[in-house]
Amino acid sequence: MPLRHPGDAGPGSPEYDDPVEELLDAVAAGRVDAVIAHPDNHALALLRRLRARSVRIPGDVAIVAYDDEVAGLADVPLSAIAPAKHEVGASAVELLVRRIEQPDAPRHRLFVLPRLRVRSSSGG
Repeated sequence: MPLRHPGDAGPGSPEYDDPVEELLDAVAAGRVDAVIAHPDNHALALLRRLRARSVRIPGDVAIVAYDDEVAGLADVPLSAIAPAKHEVGASAVELLVRRIEQPDAPRHRLFVLPRLRVRSSSGG
């Protein structure tokens, strides 16, 4: 059940809170059993709001965060997709230097896969 993106809106604004309430209602009704939230702080806020409604994590719904900066620090440690930030940055610099030195060189496409860190929030 994809929700509309709140853009730059934050907690306390209808653009942010309305889709979150829609999600909370769907979880409570049993229509949603897993959520991926980006970034970590949004996943932590979602965890708090779900628990305030007596939703069991991971019993009623599993939560996976994206970024893994603070996901493991929650009272229910959140499973998280952890992008390889260092590798992305180092590869970007290497490609930029190569492009500057050889402006006519063929372009490159690079895939740097993230890691999934399974923790309590997804039953791990």
